[in-house]
Amino acid sequence: MTIRPSPSAAAAGYRRLHLPRLVLGVALALALAACSGDGPAVPPSATKGIIEGSASVGAAPLAVPSTDTPTGEALEPVSGPHWFAGVVEDDDVVPGEVIVGFAPGVRRSAVTKLQVGGTRLEQVREVAQAGVALFRSEGLDEAATRALAAALSTRSDVRYAVPNYLMQPQRVPNDPLYPFQWHYPAINLPAAWDITTGSPSTVVAVVDTGILHSFVNPTWTHPDLVDKVVPGYDFISDPAMAGDGDGRDPDPYEIPFDLLGPPPESSYHGTHVAGTIAARTNDGVGLAGVDWEAKILPIRVLGRGGGTMLDIMEGTLWAAGHPVPGVPANANPAHVINMSLSGRRTCTPFEQDAFDWIAAHAPNRAVVVVAAGNFAQDASAFAPAGCRNVITVGATDARGHLAPYSNLGPRIDVMAPGGDMTADRFIAGRPDGVLSITFNDGTGLFDAKYENGTSMAAPHVAGVVSLMKAIDPSITLEDALTVLRATARPLTVAQCGGFSSTACGAGLIDAAAALALVDGGTIPRPGAGGVSIEPDRIDLGTTSDAGTLRLRNAAPNPVAWSVTGYVEASTNPAPLPADATVFVDPVVSGSVAPGGVQSLTVRIDRARLSLRGTYVIGLVFSFDGSEVVLPVRVTIGEAASASPPGPMIVAAFLEASDGDLIESGFDLRPSFFSTFSFEAEAGANIVAAWVDVNDNGVVDAGDAFGIFPAYVAVEPGRVSAGVDIVLEQIVSIERSDAEADDARRARIVEVLQDLRIADD
Repeated sequence: MTIRPSPSAAAAGYRRLHLPRLVLGVALALALAACSGDGPAVPPSATKGIIEGSASVGAAPLAVPSTDTPTGEALEPVSGPHWFAGVVEDDDVVPGEVIVGFAPGVRRSAVTKLQVGGTRLEQVREVAQAGVALFRSEGLDEAATRALAAALSTRSDVRYAVPNYLMQPQRVPNDPLYPFQWHYPAINLPAAWDITTGSPSTVVAVVDTGILHSFVNPTWTHPDLVDKVVPGYDFISDPAMAGDGDGRDPDPYEIPFDLLGPPPESSYHGTHVAGTIAARTNDGVGLAGVDWEAKILPIRVLGRGGGTMLDIMEGTLWAAGHPVPGVPANANPAHVINMSLSGRRTCTPFEQDAFDWIAAHAPNRAVVVVAAGNFAQDASAFAPAGCRNVITVGATDARGHLAPYSNLGPRIDVMAPGGDMTADRFIAGRPDGVLSITFNDGTGLFDAKYENGTSMAAPHVAGVVSLMKAIDPSITLEDALTVLRATARPLTVAQCGGFSSTACGAGLIDAAAALALVDGGTIPRPGAGGVSIEPDRIDLGTTSDAGTLRLRNAAPNPVAWSVTGYVEASTNPAPLPADATVFVDPVVSGSVAPGGVQSLTVRIDRARLSLRGTYVIGLVFSFDGSEVVLPVRVTIGEAASASPPGPMIVAAFLEASDGDLIESGFDLRPSFFSTFSFEAEAGANIVAAWVDVNDNGVVDAGDAFGIFPAYVAVEPGRVSAGVDIVLEQIVSIERSDAEADDARRARIVEVLQDLRIADD
């Protein structure tokens, strides 16, 4: 079922909408009742035997920091203002959902359950990429889900494990008539249209909230989208998030509900983006699109509260021509894909796998264009902006300056008009937003409105790339990037907000110059020259203290380079210590010959980073005086402790015929002990151990807990030795009555808590 607006013709007027902060996760905890019980040791008896064994703590989810002193030349911090903001990971996640990519050789279909610590996960379904599946564990909150993914990532059979993040659209603009679309002359579009106005064979996917177009009833279609759309798909799995009465279906219509404003207003974000790319043009109605002829492929992935990373990436893969389980094949694979959405975190391996496949294998060589984000921070700390194999677009205002909200930094490829709704420089009385199509919930009319954001910058680039594809459909991502960078108008330091001009990428796109380059068949390869840094970021993770990078010179002349120091991310857990922390080996300056490569190793002294968390350090490079910052990320975790703090108990239990557990014997001490010996009743005993790390009397996250994996046979007057228990850090405690093992674990937890409370 789809809810649709009432039909009408295009009309004037707009409303500005605001993005609310939505928290979808609800924390669920297992409440275990505590009863009184006797704790003293049981006197010797002919019915008892002895249980002996050891207790040890297994590897924690995060590794021990290295204590080796790094080699190489120490760097000093760079003083003065910097755009570098580092990693901000505050995306909401779907509670309990983890996307797991298995190591080579592991068949995903053979792994239906996973367990780490005290948490069990069930496979929900296989996903589009090979060797990847979605797993779910009930009863977890968002923090526990993140911790669970981190713990899973340490397994040898797992290549990566990431939460199913929730992502949001970036803000948009609106209002009709071409004379008010200042943003088109800003990128020299009128001259570009003299070269081509596009081709109806070009398909541009809009991975967004859907669009106001219906193949069922023409009166439900925005006038500027008539005859402009090919069949798409709604990829939102959760009916509550979809808001249209079901989950995935073939109808990507943009329904009227809250995304960026209070109900019943809607953002019509996807419609606005689609209008910028390819609204009907030169027909005497409404406004213009960048590409007059291209077709729109609507991919609905954002609903109430945003969209999940899994739905978004499967929708993107499908748009490019990749098969997705349970979804019909895409009859119109895209040539260009626009993603005006963002998450405040670094790119995950799951997302990167998808973009890598598209760049290498998409049947129409799809070029993915993404919004940089609207937080005036380092774009590499956002996804998909920070991913490789995409074109990342920052936003300019009506003056051609960096828009005040736009993300920036070395991950920005080019800039495009995003507008500034707080300014009024173009037409008096009208805000300097980008104008595109929408629906007015208040009047019930199809409409247009102004808005601003990198969401509106990205479709300008997507539209220009589609014009390039109209001339030469074989253009690849590398070609498109080369052309856009080679023809862009660089921003000065002043135009780039006072930062280094390279923080605004190659500059503001020039559509006419780009199309002239393609039309003349003179696309420069392998690029616009200069030195590139490979990779464009380094992640040392939780164990490595060194990473390798390469400086590759594609210019026809030697390029002098140097590492001038480093800058710290504002989001780091603490400032870096004053003594040496960052090293580069073997040299920190030199010259790269034409076609040459210089390899360097960057090292981080983990032993000097004492606070747990993720640090991001920007290495500041200078290439013939032009500055580039390379983000280096390192995560400091807690070591697996041989003696975790807090009271410890080891206890044995017998099972009654009705399933209840009967305490058989135990050893309880005020601190951790590695060996134990205590009396227990004869019979088949279950033996468990618990360290109450936070000393709160409850078995909960952060504690150490373990159960001996077999029954211990206790005989009167005999010693049962070799009961060696490995305790693991608890990520989460959950109970599922449908699982006998989980129910038994919950009963063990209850008795352990009872014994602990009784002893107090």
